[in-house]
Amino acid sequence: MKNQGIVKMLIFTVLALWVAACNPSVKDEKIPVTTESESARLLYDRADALFEKVYIPQAVDLLEGALAEDPNFFMAAYDLATHHMYFEDKKAFKKYAERAVQSEIKLSRGEDLLKEALQKLLEDQKADVTETGRELVKLYPNDSEAYFPLSFFQQIIGDHQGQAETLWKAAEIKEDPANVFNMLGYTYMAMGQFDDAAEALDKYRALKPEEPNPYDSKGDYYMAIEEYGKAYESFMKAVEIDSTWTGSLRKANKARAMIKTNNKE
Repeated sequence: MKNQGIVKMLIFTVLALWVAACNPSVKDEKIPVTTESESARLLYDRADALFEKVYIPQAVDLLEGALAEDPNFFMAAYDLATHHMYFEDKKAFKKYAERAVQSEIKLSRGEDLLKEALQKLLEDQKADVTETGRELVKLYPNDSEAYFPLSFFQQIIGDHQGQAETLWKAAEIKEDPANVFNMLGYTYMAMGQFDDAAEALDKYRALKPEEPNPYDSKGDYYMAIEEYGKAYESFMKAVEIDSTWTGSLRKANKARAMIKTNNKE
């Protein structure tokens, strides 16, 4: 059950980090994000910023707003679909996946590849679409954002080693690799490589010491290795930075309960 929880957190983190940039589709540039609405794009960009900080509910609200502004906004629908796939909400996944694949606007080649992957996942949410992810990376090798869909697709099929390799490549070219180290931390935990996980999460925290999520992630690490006192302190540090992080508070309470249980034994 512990490993299953780590894997779920990893999928969530991978989903949280996947956002593309809007530039012409050539090998040395970035994946375009196609929309006819300037206001929808602004909402999408705001969601991008929140995803980077792992403020997921707020980012999802903005994606829904972007899709309301532009019903043909493929990437907004794609991100919402994969978000609900993570939460195993099949009805919502189907709703947004169908909206994405039915988008009538002319898409970039990168978006077309993601559309192909999504069509296969509509048929089978456990489908192996990693080859499509590799095609995306080949098309945009210098865009770190191109590596995150591949990483997510590898996660779906349980290829954690391949996922780690993909994430390291993204870290090498991403201007701010903080969240990549976060993803690597969960990937290594899923593989049981806890020393590597700690190193990656410490790099994440060093890059973003003022944000709550690095401390929440390190708390998850301490829970995984059953160091509940350190987990409690780390979760509470996240709450100290941002009191709205009620998820961290719930996990802190769980860590405290585990401390009491261990003291009774």
